[in-house]
Amino acid sequence: MQQNRNGESALMKRAGAFTAFLTLVIAASFTAGVFAPELYAQGGYPEGLFNLRPAGGGRELDPVSTYSRVLNTVRDRYVGDVPTDTKMTYSAIHGMLKTLDDPYTRFLDKVEYTQLKEENEGEFEAIGAQLAGSPTKEGYVQIVKPLPKGPAATAGVIRGDMITNIDGKSVVGMTVDQAVKLIRGRANTVVRLTIKRPSENKTREFAITRAPVEFEVVDHSMKAGDIGYVSLAQFNQQADVKIKQAVQDLERQGMKGLVLDLRGNPGGLLEAAIDIVSRFVPGNHGAVIIVESGGERDVRKTDASKYLGGRWPLVVLVNRTSASASEIVSGAIKDNKAGTIMGTTTFGKGLVQTVVPLDGGSACMITTAKYLTPSGKDINRSRVQRGGVEPDVDVDVTEEEWIKHKDPQLSKAIELLHQQIASKSSGGARAQAR
Repeated sequence: MQQNRNGESALMKRAGAFTAFLTLVIAASFTAGVFAPELYAQGGYPEGLFNLRPAGGGRELDPVSTYSRVLNTVRDRYVGDVPTDTKMTYSAIHGMLKTLDDPYTRFLDKVEYTQLKEENEGEFEAIGAQLAGSPTKEGYVQIVKPLPKGPAATAGVIRGDMITNIDGKSVVGMTVDQAVKLIRGRANTVVRLTIKRPSENKTREFAITRAPVEFEVVDHSMKAGDIGYVSLAQFNQQADVKIKQAVQDLERQGMKGLVLDLRGNPGGLLEAAIDIVSRFVPGNHGAVIIVESGGERDVRKTDASKYLGGRWPLVVLVNRTSASASEIVSGAIKDNKAGTIMGTTTFGKGLVQTVVPLDGGSACMITTAKYLTPSGKDINRSRVQRGGVEPDVDVDVTEEEWIKHKDPQLSKAIELLHQQIASKSSGGARAQAR
């Protein structure tokens, strides 16, 4: 999940200033080989050797002066086209972050950072479709849900469709973030998607006009037998308030049990996750344990003023793509025995990223802490453990069932809630009879 911090971040305070941060960028970039000198050329030694003696007589490398020396040499002597200083510095940052071997620590250019902020705010210009968090086994990008009345739905895109090409460019080999970057754009411009529908052997072409989209982060409805259903798609700035409004609306309709659906939810803001834990776990209970880079532990507690539960049984649905903030919520509810976790083991991302704004509208997203569930369990997947939050009740769904809108996980959740409601009612009746 992300920690968005206005002004100077805690990470930057520890670094001292942007200059110190740039120092780290440059030093690690040389380590990564981004600006590593080429000692041999094709056919033997380089044709020209100059200024071979290290500045400073071989003392420990000074990152800032070394970067400036290489940059100036490239400007003055490079035989080809020279990229802008900005592009070369961004490449240096990319190189530094790559040495950390952390898929969640990454550099965001101006477009990517803008998209991140738009997602957190819940409004952006796009086609109006929720995408799966990782590519399919074929390398395609799958549509999880076209937003009702959005551009994609209006054009005829349906759940389960797989994007194979964007404006003629294959998505195979792309990350989902890279595909999103191509799909989004200014309102009233057109993006052309090639779609493979699982039920068909042919592909379809869609020309979709981008438009301003308000991402419906929460969807809620009443199911049979007075079972309330709330689906949360992302932990953005609107999530907590929307959850509260949805639950209160269902209570007005006579809700007797609640399903909280976090399937496919990739996470989002840390504070939003803690707020939502507080909606379902009583006050002053453990929400999450944050472990900082120095080993310090910050035990975050639930806020009693936000608590909505206790009057009805709760089932939380999760799956393999429920990640990060979704795992904070499901882990806290499980550890505090505030509800039943149902589905499949979650993704396993127990790391916290801090967003560090940089000059020029870019930013770095840097892993600055890890988190544990309230019981102290580390759920982060690694080379030595699968990770993830394990469900109390294991129920899977096949791809065929999902595409055909069959949902055995939701059906089982509703069935379990009906049993819990009946058990509670019969228990109360027996107590009254005595």
